[in-house]
Amino acid sequence: MRVIVLLKQVPDIVSDRRLRPDGLLERVPAAAVLSEIDEAALEVALRAADALGGSVTAVTMGPASAEAVVRKALQVGAAQAVHLHDDALAGSDVRGTARALAAAVRLLDAEGAESGDGVGLVVAGMTALDGLGAVVPTLVAAELGWPALAFAESVEVTPGEEASAARVVVVRETEVGHETIAADLPAVVSVEDTVASLRVPSFQTMLAARKAQVRVLAAADLGLAPGEVGLAGARAVVVTAAPRPERPAPVVVTSDGARAIVDFLADRGLLEVGS
Repeated sequence: MRVIVLLKQVPDIVSDRRLRPDGLLERVPAAAVLSEIDEAALEVALRAADALGGSVTAVTMGPASAEAVVRKALQVGAAQAVHLHDDALAGSDVRGTARALAAAVRLLDAEGAESGDGVGLVVAGMTALDGLGAVVPTLVAAELGWPALAFAESVEVTPGEEASAARVVVVRETEVGHETIAADLPAVVSVEDTVASLRVPSFQTMLAARKAQVRVLAAADLGLAPGEVGLAGARAVVVTAAPRPERPAPVVVTSDGARAIVDFLADRGLLEVGS
């Protein structure tokens, strides 16, 4: 059984991020990293594949530089890497992104089913650190018609006697405590960043990952029409954006600190000073 992990390359949170004139994020390869939450998802996928006796396929969607995140997955044990890369996919909103990712899952499932290696589980981070939407994994599940188990703090996969009997059980936190939910596979699971820590790659797997082939799929390969994804299919677009205000220079107080604080608050109308 094949386990798919969905990964995303995001800007480093300490980098200087900007929007392009068309409203899209200006992605600078040198300041891009694998989303930290996706590292946890990758480890969960690897453990699930071990439990199911299967393999992991890493899938990402993004610019040319996004290939780096699926190569990282190859370094730690993923068997295959797929990169959804096409100008027609650029600018996709959350619905378009989910539609493309679900189409990739269906394609890989159909290819694997011929050899008895269909997709049984999709794992993703609960959100991407650039958009913080936290909806794409559930939308992928909706596109596939599979159960969605979101915001998992722990994940356990049981293979059963047959692939059809395989099951996933997750625990997640709610406003009133913790709940345990389960579903038969196939299913989609999104995880919190605390669920697992990504293993360290070996020197041998790092070398092998450098030589491994990354499969590139365009929108047409996924059976998607131009109006279904990308800016053409986006329901949400950036209407206007403004640069982040510059942080004012700090004021160094060299005399009476208490007096300086009072003056600071009074100047801003935050303190009434008696006459």
